[in-house]
Amino acid sequence: MTSVSVVVPSIGTTGHVLGGERVFVVEAVRSVLATVPSGVDLEVVVVSGREMPAEVERQLVDLGGTSGAVRCVDYDAAFNFSATVNLGAAHARGEHLLLLNDDTEVVAPGWLERMLDAAADPTVGAVGAKLLFEDGTLQHAGHTYRTSLDHIGFGLPADAPGRTGLLRHRREVAGVTAACLLTPMRVFDLVGGFCTRFPGNYNDVDFCLKVRASGHRCVYEPDAVLWHFESRSRVAGIRPEEVELIQRRWLRELVDDPFTPVVV
Repeated sequence: MTSVSVVVPSIGTTGHVLGGERVFVVEAVRSVLATVPSGVDLEVVVVSGREMPAEVERQLVDLGGTSGAVRCVDYDAAFNFSATVNLGAAHARGEHLLLLNDDTEVVAPGWLERMLDAAADPTVGAVGAKLLFEDGTLQHAGHTYRTSLDHIGFGLPADAPGRTGLLRHRREVAGVTAACLLTPMRVFDLVGGFCTRFPGNYNDVDFCLKVRASGHRCVYEPDAVLWHFESRSRVAGIRPEEVELIQRRWLRELVDDPFTPVVV
């Protein structure tokens, strides 16, 4: 039986999407638990920030039922996404680690089977999903690193095939977003997890480049489809020192993308 640990950093934020009010992390975890494939032993580790309401933690634990499939781990420090991921991984028991943003929701069953199928190849170190904005347009179909660091297919219709159908096929990409990223635990440990010097931005870029430097590949899986309720107009708040750090560490890998054409 394959074991998967889903790590979800969260502070229990509430918002209005798809016509209703929701606690994002509760619905994200609910959608994951509702689509666990047979033959997969799955646990959810929610890394709870300081602002997490106690009632939301209770709802999450209740979703796990008597099996204890959902656990909450307290993170009592200033926000650092990389540190929360590493803390969740330290408490994880699975042979695969699935990093998941709390503002996501599974669109249809079969997503995890497809990601696990891609990760079954021993050369693969990170698998990313197809993520959709609330309006149904593409948010992510992999990363492209070519001076600017961008999401492939950003803003295209969800069913857009892309040049030569590249958006419809499982394929190697420069990297994938940590909003939904599956990695074998052995690879996560091999590359040292997430770098806490990237608390808010570029942590997944750095992780994917470490995965590639270790001799593994990053893969996009188009049949794993989730909503990602990130605002299209969100200001990322990228600090100059973050740009300087990612360029200092990986500039040679950020000037060209051997996997994705300039025009998708």
